[in-house]
Amino acid sequence: MKRATPLRAATMLDPSSPAAFRESARVLVDAEITPYLARWGRQATVTRSLFEAMGRAGVFGIGVPVDQGGLGLDLAHGIAFGRAVMREPAAGVCTSLSVLTHLVAPLLAGHGTPGQRDRWLRPILAGEAVASVALTEPGGGSDLVRSVAATARSEPDGWVLRGEKTFITNAPLADVLIVLARTTPGASALGLTLFLVPADLPGVVVTPLTTAGLHASPTGRVSLEDCRLPREAVLGRPGLALALLAGILPQERLAIAAGALACARWALERTARLVGPTGQAMAELAWWDAELEAAETFVDVTVEQIGGADDQLDAALAKTASARLAQRVVQECARLSGPDAFRDDESAPGMLTVLRDVRVFSVYGGSCETVRDMAATEILRGARTTGQGPHHAQE
Repeated sequence: MKRATPLRAATMLDPSSPAAFRESARVLVDAEITPYLARWGRQATVTRSLFEAMGRAGVFGIGVPVDQGGLGLDLAHGIAFGRAVMREPAAGVCTSLSVLTHLVAPLLAGHGTPGQRDRWLRPILAGEAVASVALTEPGGGSDLVRSVAATARSEPDGWVLRGEKTFITNAPLADVLIVLARTTPGASALGLTLFLVPADLPGVVVTPLTTAGLHASPTGRVSLEDCRLPREAVLGRPGLALALLAGILPQERLAIAAGALACARWALERTARLVGPTGQAMAELAWWDAELEAAETFVDVTVEQIGGADDQLDAALAKTASARLAQRVVQECARLSGPDAFRDDESAPGMLTVLRDVRVFSVYGGSCETVRDMAATEILRGARTTGQGPHHAQE
């Protein structure tokens, strides 16, 4: 992996204050993302130069401790960067970056061994390596406990990994895959383990996929055929994959919620410019604006309170409500915009891109149906314990 030359200072994230961070994020996006969106959309992928630029700017280390090479910032800063990206129809780019910022980097920083961090975390933070998280399988969906069929068989000298994963973000460009596999058949939630799998390992085959949305996000199918891994390829401890994922999924879901609402807000503001300041259409847009404001406030409050007992529930509710609201808003904006909604400009993505992309927010990070059911279970558990919902439990 080649070491990239430093960016100019103007495109580095500035963590000195929230305002400085937001401004530097906007400058970075304007310089390194916006000019290339249309081309990446047409090519149905991004280039490695995107990851190099974001790594040099510090994006992937936003939530990583300073002593591990990161910026040591909180989730609110990660959300703020995602919103800066989503000032344009860039859901695909945002998705590819978020995998590293909200999943890969926290997993490696929080649970990787010193050797794993040296081999993978440092080059990922620098933008010199790209990573994927391979959870979803062709025969399963969001219910990871029951749907994972990929297996890792323990042998005296390590593990033998077999299975298939699909719709894996960044897989066609990845240098390393974090793969979820079943290590103890019949052990349910305690039978799943995460493995660090080099993409060039014999037996690993990645096939690019064409997707209906998120065109600027490389997506692939991963086949694992008798891949031999050393003992030290386990991330965390065997059998504890779901516990590790549970610690980061609330943050990922909040990032998805914020991205969905940012996508809807772009559509709303664009439609307002098209329809003009008066008439019934503007009244409808004003109503949707109020709904977006309420949803954004809920996401922001939940982000501020991350780390509490209700993380799983609040993040699940925020993700489900935001994804569904965003889809309704974008569909209504397309209706109010007229034929222009279904034509992308040659120089920049438009409403057609947003119409394709917004539907994906309801699927990834846990489908809305799965996340809704999980939230319902949490609410009922709280009601049985206190006689009230979990947010109103008595001291």
